[in-house]
Amino acid sequence: MTHDADPIDRSSYLKTTLLALGATISALVIAALFAVFLDGAAVKWLALALALIALLPMSLALSGVVVMHRLRRAQIGAPDLFLASNLARREDALERPDGFRSGALRRVLARGLLGHDLLVGDEVEIRSLHEIEATLDERGCLGGVPFQPEMVSLCGRRGRVFRSIDKIYDYGRTRRMRRLRGCVLVSGLRCDGAAHGACQAQCYVIWKTEWLRRPGARASSAAGVGGRVAPTRVSAPAEGGGTRERYLCQFTELHHASSPIGAWELGKELRPLVAGNVTARAWLVGLATRWFNLLQGLRGGTAFPPPPVRVEGAPIVEAQPLSPGDAVVVRPLAEIASTLNAKNKHRGLWFDRDQIKHCGTTRTVLARVDRIIDDVHGQMLPMKTPCILLAGVDYSGETLNFNAQHDLFFWREVWLRKVS
Repeated sequence: MTHDADPIDRSSYLKTTLLALGATISALVIAALFAVFLDGAAVKWLALALALIALLPMSLALSGVVVMHRLRRAQIGAPDLFLASNLARREDALERPDGFRSGALRRVLARGLLGHDLLVGDEVEIRSLHEIEATLDERGCLGGVPFQPEMVSLCGRRGRVFRSIDKIYDYGRTRRMRRLRGCVLVSGLRCDGAAHGACQAQCYVIWKTEWLRRPGARASSAAGVGGRVAPTRVSAPAEGGGTRERYLCQFTELHHASSPIGAWELGKELRPLVAGNVTARAWLVGLATRWFNLLQGLRGGTAFPPPPVRVEGAPIVEAQPLSPGDAVVVRPLAEIASTLNAKNKHRGLWFDRDQIKHCGTTRTVLARVDRIIDDVHGQMLPMKTPCILLAGVDYSGETLNFNAQHDLFFWREVWLRKVS
């Protein structure tokens, strides 16, 4: 990742870090003075309390160091620290014989926090269609999650758990994180949209744990068929009365399949670590950055990563027509910023701050996208300006409580430069 950080951002980060460090030293000094020069049990307890209170600004100071290190890596073109810390959880790394595998203690914790112990790196086999149909209701769903026609051909296939989905981001409705129970992703299995009007979003297919088993495990002894594969289109109320046809897929039903998450629920931070979605180092980097950004917001400072800043008079960036297989470089943030409006959009497409991690990197065009299903209304949306998908470039989830949906980013051609 490379981008030109504004000196104001650097000084803002440094100021917050020094303020936190100063508060830490002050609290420790006062605690030491109380302990040395004053007598009495109450005073000693007060000194201990001050020393413990010093842990708060100390953690903020350490978080500031992490953020400034991330900023420095961005300036020199080094890979983003969060992504670099989580390399062991990439699809290709998990597929290796020496890839990450969960131990017994992690499984015990997972049963309590996740309600199942299918964890990242586990080899699984997708159950037969007959077994899966026995779990479905009349809508073709289990726990509100549809079993789609695109999943039928995958029955019997083996793979490794890529992520445990403990939460989702409710894009089109509440725009909040919501709890999803008993779901995982299997490495490499994305929806091809064949049964849904050739939708091109390439979302990861979500699997209920009941639809999977460990290789060698006995088939379930379900008696009969409970339901059928979910339909691809259903009737829905239309504005002004009557009904209309809408597409139904896992993405459109995530709101109904999930439940609200409490603001102070500690499990939402621990589940991704226990499941193996993130390494301990990546988890700490993500929490430290979020903690630092919270303090920055309170004092009116700039969050990390620094947002795109439009520069008046910047050179106009020309879009290049791209095709699948083309090698491209993600343009520097300053160039991308010149294409964005005041809402950080280009022709209606939002440039997400998680995309900043990939600025300056060389990638391969996976596909062009000119139609996707709207997750709220279930309508097929033709794109006036086609988008680009890049191979292996998806949302890290760092900024949303380590959300593990791993949706592929949509890119504008103007944000990418073809490698000649």
